[in-house]
Amino acid sequence: MQYRVYVDEAGDRGTSPTSSRYFVVSAVVVAESSDARLRLELGELRASLRRRQEHTLHFVNFSHSERLKAAQDVADSSVEAIANVVIDKKLLDKEAPVDDADHILRPDPMYLWALRLLLERISWLVDGKGSEKAIVTFSHIKRFRVGKLHDYRQSLEASNDVNIRWHVFRGHPFRIATPREVELLQVADTTASALFKAIEPDRFGNTEPRYLEELSPKIFRQNSGTITSYGLKTFPAAASRPGGPLAFLRYF
Repeated sequence: MQYRVYVDEAGDRGTSPTSSRYFVVSAVVVAESSDARLRLELGELRASLRRRQEHTLHFVNFSHSERLKAAQDVADSSVEAIANVVIDKKLLDKEAPVDDADHILRPDPMYLWALRLLLERISWLVDGKGSEKAIVTFSHIKRFRVGKLHDYRQSLEASNDVNIRWHVFRGHPFRIATPREVELLQVADTTASALFKAIEPDRFGNTEPRYLEELSPKIFRQNSGTITSYGLKTFPAAASRPGGPLAFLRYF
């Protein structure tokens, strides 16, 4: 069976005092045979939210109740699974688990490092289902040169220090599009933004973990491994370990 994967991000890649603490990338995995059904389900969500069918949905523009509805609908949808990666920029800066942490804290390397960790999880998920094919579409990201993604893939494929099962992606170049061009990227917008809102404090210091709670049935789990090893990877890993700022993620 072939799968289609839609990837979006939330938060920013900056490190200034006004930047977000967390940067999130999220992948929605759907069997190709269910792709059309998921588009119909997305249309039903638009109707429920009283948006026109040609409207491009953006989670950030929803009210609280609309966000809950969107998360609930994704959890009940034809989505096979969701995989996520969270970069904790503050913890990475203080307790760097890699030698090139300063490099990763730059905008483009941060995005690419998060994608590397995400691609690992996508490949494990798809390979574990006995499929050899996954077609990945990434949402266009501002101020990111498309060629960097393809160059990064080539460098990773040539590396021996990567846990990506490349046969899953073989024969399928990565694609980049906007949520208007490829509407199922709007589902990935919901999953990325819901996770971001669950962990990133607003100006009053509040988060809304219920968005993530609603999505949790779809998050990738494997055998008895913790969710933060598979479907909700934090980097550094200490962010979600006991005593870390995101320790609560282990219990979703």
